[in-house]
Order: sequence, then structure tokens, then C-alpha cells
Amino acid sequence: MVLDDQLLTFITVVEKKSFSQAARELHLTQPAVTTQIQNLEKYYGVRLLHRDYKFVELTPAGRVLYEYAKQILALYEQAQAEMRKLGGLIRGRLNVGATYTIAEFILPHLVGLFKKEFPEIKITLYMGNKEEVCRYLAEGRCDVVLVAGDCQNRHIACEKFLTDSLVLVVPSHHPWVKRGVVFPSELYQEGFILREPGSSCRELWERALKKVGLDPSHLKVVMELNSHEAIKRCVELNFGVAVLSEWVVVKEVNLGLLGKVYVEGLSLVRNINLVYPKGKLSPLTQEFLKFCRRNKEELLKKLEQPWGSPRVVLSEETLPALA
Repeated sequence: MVLDDQLLTFITVVEKKSFSQAARELHLTQPAVTTQIQNLEKYYGVRLLHRDYKFVELTPAGRVLYEYAKQILALYEQAQAEMRKLGGLIRGRLNVGATYTIAEFILPHLVGLFKKEFPEIKITLYMGNKEEVCRYLAEGRCDVVLVAGDCQNRHIACEKFLTDSLVLVVPSHHPWVKRGVVFPSELYQEGFILREPGSSCRELWERALKKVGLDPSHLKVVMELNSHEAIKRCVELNFGVAVLSEWVVVKEVNLGLLGKVYVEGLSLVRNINLVYPKGKLSPLTQEFLKFCRRNKEELLKKLEQPWGSPRVVLSEETLPALA
């Protein structure tokens, strides 16, 4: 329907804060986007947006319509999904959010499996840090998000889906590779390339160090980066060692480009959780959650690759022999 299209365009302009970016998102020309907004303003008889060459800002009337427009389109999508489900065909749009590690290394496999079963469903992916994607969920921009770690909020459900382990990543020729495990006290010997402060990976790493009596500030941090690929490349070039999710380094370890090492006594396991609003969910969100639950094992087969020899557990007696 025309009005639905105009409301979708309006929401996209507001969220992108730009007519040109909204046009790219919706695969429309910029004049077409402008025309739809003008028609919407004419229909309601009020100015919805303040716009100049730099930014787009909601008017008071625009803020009211924005909130209602999100609810209207959500109900419209829900009605479509219900009707199609009754007709035996599930289709519609599902908005899924995820933190960076999950979005880059887990979601492609999960979405691929989901699209095979439900090819008529269109999926929009939102990526950000944990705080950002949880805000997208609260704002209604996402139907469900996947995050590392628990979420404390009485309005949302946090359901354990997978587990993820962090490992120490070193150059493939590093002497620690043959040992497989090192003691925490040995970490002071190396320069570290770490994720930026505030990332869930770094927060888990620093908490684990403190639990065994190590001060993270005493480690030699030679570089901080917010890109997994950049960190892996720097480790490969012998600029330092890093701490990353096992899933992030599957390919490089299997190809012999990097080595992975465990740190004895450090708990570096975290939950990957499905997070969604409490209460009534749209049929598409329900289908996605049910799909995730019943296909967890198949997803793990795609994610987990053979790691070679089993993990070695160090003790004070075996350490000299391995050195």
C-alpha cells in the first residue's frame, strides 16, 4: 500500500538521518524519497522534518508520527506473517542485530541455514557493540539480537544459545604453540594487540586476569584495534600476541598462519545469548527463535573445525619438560 511505503521511507530517513542514505537503503532515487516525504506531509497536513544540507531533524509532529509509524509497520508485518502462516507460506521481514564477533563469524552461517528453510523471509542485519544492538532492540528496530554475555533488563528475555571461548593467538612459529598452554605469569613476557576498551572480548579478558591475581594494566599493550582482521594480520606479522574468540581464528589456525594457546586457570568462556522482548512476539520472531533452538547442533558443525591435538593441561611438574 502507498501509505505503508511512505511510512517505511519516513522511518528510514529518520534513522539514517539522511535522504541520500535512505535512498541507498531502500534502492530508490533521492528525488523519489523526497517526493514520498512530501506526500506524507501533505497527507497529514504538518511539517514532519526539518532539513538542510547537513542533517535531518524531526519536528514535534514528526516525533509523534515516527513512534506510531514503527508500531503501524510492526503490526502490518505481524498481520502479513500470520496470514501467510495460515496459508502455509511464511514470508516478511525480520530484523536481526548482533555484536561484531557474532555478526562477522556466526550470523552468516545461521542466516544461510535459515534462508534455506524460509527463502521468502527478508532479513535485515544490524551490527554494533552490545550496548548499541540492545538499544536497537529496545527501540523496535530489531526483532531479536545475539550478544555475548548476559543482559540485565526486566523487559527482555536473555536465552542461552551457544558458548564461545577466548584463546591466546600467537604467530605460528611461536614456541608457545608446541606447548598449547601457558601459565598466567608468563603473559608479562609478550606484547599484546588487544581489542579496544569497552569491547566484550577485552572486558572478559581483563576480568579473568584479575580473578587469578594479575593486573591487566601491567601487561605490555603495543596496539589497540577494533578490527578482528587487522588484529590477526598484526599477530601474523609478529607484532605481538592477541586474545580473540576461537571462532575468529578457525581458518588461520587450520591453514597454519596462526597458533592458538590456552592460559592455564583462566576462565575465558562466555555465553552467546538470544535476546528478545518479553511478551507476545511476532510470528517471524517466533519462527526464528524456534529455528535457532532446533538447528543449534547443525550450526555448531559449521562453526567448529578440527583443532588438531587435544588440549594439554599443565602442571608444575610437566612445565619443564615442555619448555
